[in-house]
Amino acid sequence: MFARVTYLLGAAALVGCLSTGPNPSVPRQSASVLTAEEISTAHADATTAYDAIARLRPNWLTAKGVTSGFSSASTEYATVYLDGQPYGDLSTLKGIAAYNIGSIHYYDMTQAGAKFGIRGGSSGVIEVTSKQAGQ
Repeated sequence: MFARVTYLLGAAALVGCLSTGPNPSVPRQSASVLTAEEISTAHADATTAYDAIARLRPNWLTAKGVTSGFSSASTEYATVYLDGQPYGDLSTLKGIAAYNIGSIHYYDMTQAGAKFGIRGGSSGVIEVTSKQAGQ
């Protein structure tokens, strides 16, 4: 009898300690959208757009496309757009202050091609909308 009670208490303690994700108090809106509210609620210690993405959506920063030796314009990483305009490569995210972000949207290769055309790149687009442009 004692062994059965001990087993049940141990199982209950294990279930109670299981984690529900990175931060259960932060509602995750979408896998392809990162909002200003989510950045501030997560207390991600993010000072730049790059920091916020690295903490909350790190898969957006990984290589996606295939580069070709014939074209120097192709890239395996997402291209960055700021308020609908081409902004640069992933390193340019380090120059965008986190407090100024309205939202960040990730477009995969197909979505980027449909929205941005050939300028969308072969590896997707990270589009940052500033608070001023979004209001």
